[in-house]
Amino acid sequence: MRYLVYSPEDMVSAGAAAALRSAYAFRPVSAVEGISRYEWEGIELLELPGHHLYADYLDKLGADLIIVLSRHSSAKSVPAFTAHPVGNWTDDAKLGGRPRELSTAAPVAMLKILKALSERAPLDIPVTYEATHHGPALRTPVVYAEVGGNEEIWKDGRLHKVLAEAVVASLDAEASFGKVALGIGGLHYESKFSRLALEGRFAFGHMMSKHYCGELAMLAQAIERSDPRPEVAVIEWKSLASEERSRVIARLSELGLDYERV
Repeated sequence: MRYLVYSPEDMVSAGAAAALRSAYAFRPVSAVEGISRYEWEGIELLELPGHHLYADYLDKLGADLIIVLSRHSSAKSVPAFTAHPVGNWTDDAKLGGRPRELSTAAPVAMLKILKALSERAPLDIPVTYEATHHGPALRTPVVYAEVGGNEEIWKDGRLHKVLAEAVVASLDAEASFGKVALGIGGLHYESKFSRLALEGRFAFGHMMSKHYCGELAMLAQAIERSDPRPEVAVIEWKSLASEERSRVIARLSELGLDYERV
């Protein structure tokens, strides 16, 4: 079963859910543990009783895939559509999840969402992966699909509709790619990895931006908590200092994962 998840506390999340119910024949079904549920053609839409960042309990549902509809705060208030894996590279878990714990990435589902968004987004709004960040802590494969910007952008119902329709279209779309990859390096907005994914070269799971490349102990989790597991690590070469690259490559060798430089 595939679950689309939203929280009424999140403006984009609630707006995208409303767009889903308007565009597709979702019908109410019995609530489970305080979670309101709607179903359409084997897809369930879940209304959470609290914020989705802290919904570690979603593992109890036994889902095959969870897609969280969400807003994303942009420091520069730039509109964007984003998709990203979930987890915390460090002890900082202020935005949900657990310290130094990654949730299970869903590389193929995330690639399909990225492609579906890129096919539907207005020309002036970029579509990009973000590096792995925040909660919830889940072993179920999970992807965040987001509208980024500020409050004015989050209120735009046209963007809610694009997000909703792209997520639904992604569920039964085909995915063409060369290898499943772990991304290392780059910035929080992983523009190079996004381009490589849209070109069909890689389906990325966890992405560790250059800001966390000192957390080498986390690379084992990044490999293990990905469904499917990465076949290769892709390193954004120029974003890392030579000493950092050497340490990352040595750790990847210990873990038995080859790498490619981009």
